[in-house]
Amino acid sequence: MKKISVSFILVCFNLFAQENIELKKGVAFNLQYENSWQERFEKLKPHWHYSWHWEYRDNYPEGVEFVPMIWGRNNATQVKIDYLNNLVSLGKIQNVLMFNEPDLVSQSNMTVDEVVSFWPLLETLNVPISSPVTSSPLNDWMRGFMQAAINQNLRVDFVAIHIYHKNNPTKFIELIEEVYQTYGKPIWITEFGVRDTNATINNPNIYSENYVITFMENVLNELHELDYVKRYSWFDPNANNEKYPMLETADIIYENNQLTTLGEYYASHNPNNALSSKNKKNDVIKIYPNPAKNLIYIDSNSSSLTASIFNLNGKILIKKKIKTQIDISDLNKGVYLVKLGNEAYKSFHKLIVKK
Repeated sequence: MKKISVSFILVCFNLFAQENIELKKGVAFNLQYENSWQERFEKLKPHWHYSWHWEYRDNYPEGVEFVPMIWGRNNATQVKIDYLNNLVSLGKIQNVLMFNEPDLVSQSNMTVDEVVSFWPLLETLNVPISSPVTSSPLNDWMRGFMQAAINQNLRVDFVAIHIYHKNNPTKFIELIEEVYQTYGKPIWITEFGVRDTNATINNPNIYSENYVITFMENVLNELHELDYVKRYSWFDPNANNEKYPMLETADIIYENNQLTTLGEYYASHNPNNALSSKNKKNDVIKIYPNPAKNLIYIDSNSSSLTASIFNLNGKILIKKKIKTQIDISDLNKGVYLVKLGNEAYKSFHKLIVKK
């Protein structure tokens, strides 16, 4: 029987974890906001976050998946890959994003050939990895890279994209569908928003706050239902940036960490209720032992939970109400995903069954 590598199992496990539509909504805040990540997470209730940075920071808030990014050529080193694979082994990260807007001189500024030259190293990451994240998902740079990936059999587990040029909900969704038809990969939308490229301090943004709220409502409802869209993150502009007027009506949280009206809607959509400050510490759920043979026990303050156990193909093998333990004696030796939760909290765990 052909052996399956541990790295392959980890990648498959994390790809399966992406399937959960409850984990789609994210946020992007860079290191400038590190001291207020906790407050911003509790208010916007995302399930995942990235900072355009590779490092898992000390005292990172609980309850939100951190997604590191290899931003540019200086981050694509063996030292960084070893660091990230160690985070994988500790259960700290589940996905990695690659190269921020390499098609732009003002961003990571890399050629397709240069990015391809780094790919054998990047493929040694033991979690799903994204495509490079270009400024437009169907431009020549991105098409060239994806064709090279096919020709050279490069591993690209999902396509990460930015969209700012489709300010009509119908046109926006049509573009997402075109991206999926073109590349045939799961999609993460890591930056998007309604932008008026002509807006300045003296030339007001043509998109009103009411228009942007309607846009967001229509688009988020569609993205939530599209199976191939695994994650999305609305872009929050920095009010101190000279280009802020272009995205002013798309702001979701002010610099003083107060939500805008748009932010209040974003917080209410697909919320991560585990981030409620009153439930955050009390609702942590743990399972043990792991690996396990016949029984696993649940460490939780909740008196009743629903447990679902899936195999790596996504098939539900066990689903039942439980209190303190789950009988797994009927499961074969292997790796499984355990989902535990109630109305207020949900958690996901990798389970290894031994015989």
